[in-house]
Amino acid sequence: MRDWNWKKGFIFVALLLCSLAAGQVSQCAPADSPRLRFVAQLSVNGCALFVHDTGASDGPHLAVEPLMCVTDSLRGIVPRFDFITQQLYFSVPVLMRDAGMLADAQRQLRHLSPRSVSFATVTNISVSADFSSLIRVSDILWTPDEPIATLRLRIEKRARSSVCQAASNLRLANVPRMQSLSSLEIQPEQNANFRSSPGEALEKVRLSASIISNGSCYEVQRHVLLQNSSFFDLEFGRQRFANVSNCRQLRFIRSVNLENCSVRVHQRLDMKGHFLIEPLLCHNISSLSSESVRYDYSRDMHYLKLDVVLQDEATRDAVRTQLADLSPRSVDFMRLWTAERSVSSLSSRFEVGPLMVSTDWKSAQLRLLCGSSGLCDELRSAVLNEPADLWRHLRWRVTSLVADQCRSESVQTTLSWRMKASASASCSSPQSCAAADSSYALQVQRDGRCFVKIQQRLTGRVSFQRGWTEYETGFGDGTDFWIGLSTIHLLSQGGVTFRLEMKLWNGSELHAEYAGFQVGDASTGYRMTYREMLKSRSSLNYDELQKNSGMRFSTIDRDNDESNPGSCTNRYGKGGWWFRDCNHSNPNGIFPVRETANTSYMTWWCETWLYLREVRMLLQI
Repeated sequence: MRDWNWKKGFIFVALLLCSLAAGQVSQCAPADSPRLRFVAQLSVNGCALFVHDTGASDGPHLAVEPLMCVTDSLRGIVPRFDFITQQLYFSVPVLMRDAGMLADAQRQLRHLSPRSVSFATVTNISVSADFSSLIRVSDILWTPDEPIATLRLRIEKRARSSVCQAASNLRLANVPRMQSLSSLEIQPEQNANFRSSPGEALEKVRLSASIISNGSCYEVQRHVLLQNSSFFDLEFGRQRFANVSNCRQLRFIRSVNLENCSVRVHQRLDMKGHFLIEPLLCHNISSLSSESVRYDYSRDMHYLKLDVVLQDEATRDAVRTQLADLSPRSVDFMRLWTAERSVSSLSSRFEVGPLMVSTDWKSAQLRLLCGSSGLCDELRSAVLNEPADLWRHLRWRVTSLVADQCRSESVQTTLSWRMKASASASCSSPQSCAAADSSYALQVQRDGRCFVKIQQRLTGRVSFQRGWTEYETGFGDGTDFWIGLSTIHLLSQGGVTFRLEMKLWNGSELHAEYAGFQVGDASTGYRMTYREMLKSRSSLNYDELQKNSGMRFSTIDRDNDESNPGSCTNRYGKGGWWFRDCNHSNPNGIFPVRETANTSYMTWWCETWLYLREVRMLLQI
């Protein structure tokens, strides 16, 4: 009997030791234990949350992977010196768990009716990286259940002087520390040129964590992501969708061409009136600037960062308008799952990098590696001058994820560029600008005067519910467009004649002309002024535009109407305009598909409401 008690005690101790050791091994779950099932990826406060169903029998209990998100600005992180190892390093705080973000995730997951939502227990964490990088991973310091881990990035000797230079370029506050670092005997590396922050180095850092949920242990891996600018390799995120099946309840119905970007629309057969749009994969050329040339630490090369739009509200609104004949109840975007690219005839001087997708799945980044900053600058200029020269060589075959986690495969290969009209910087006068740019649409009046169209809305194919950047640079196609505030400024310098043409729903056509019309430059907020209304050349007898004279331009993301405490553009259709106290002129409001007495749509006041069916604006040249 004593031997049996001893054996039982030995077995108990052995089981206890095994259970304690379970957190240190990656495969600690019995074969018949319920497995984690991926259910959602959320974006909370700019960080990505991956959510799993634990498989518990008493209802959905959801486990959230550790955040692994860098929330602090890297511009405040300075190089430090480890006197023990005689190495320079960056110390980067990595958020692992946060109660506020978990509460937000619970609200987003209410449609799943979970019994509980909690962070999975993390028992072990390790770090690895691409060791060809000039900045390498040293270690990660973390205590279980602590909300913050500390990642150390070691600076290679040949990069030290360049990193110090980069830090000084960022105007870091800790000047004495930088001076002490510069006193180290570090030989300059002429070829190393760090044009961007240390955040670029994080893209090659991979964290591995062992998590326990429902008595089982799993290994999860994640790239370190930056809050609000978090982009991850699409192929890496795809691992969580391994068991996604093909959708059978979708039917392709039509393509809609918007701003040289083809939009493919599908109808859900299982839900009446519900439509889905494939991810756009369109390049937003207006985002290209000198800051688009950056440095890839892992390859020791410069690259040109190209911003790609996957989904946006303006496109959704435009597609909804185009589907008016089908009475849509909802129009939503699919989520990009894979994007297989094919490249043809691209110069050997450039290399196409991976597609990096944002945590909210609304945008992506594509990199063109080009070896030197000078070559990248030349490439940026070439793309600005003629986007088709680049994008005609790059095509995508897309697989999309639908809301219920089935996938839809595109049957055609799509191009990906979104061209914007822009004024030439070398124009010496408004007249030479108009003559030099053939993209301007000209209109000749019966009296022989020549006008250039700066705005036109005939079909509603292009949404005017856009932000400041797009109103500044211009948007649209050959039928519906806004030429851009920067171009309007160039064309109106010194004061020109402004002409407004409107068509009403009863077929009536009205027009008005204004002398001395002028729009200031960006420093003035594109302030609009004019001298007088030319009533002899107008079919309108009321000058509504006088209320707008002297006002700066306002958009949904920049309210310049100081005469009203609220945002007129957000209150009335979200179109940009020279608002003053939300007056009655709103030609850039929502495009109507039928006559409506709603001032959020295209309207003009002439001692009574004029509800517009078509509208255009012109400047005499």
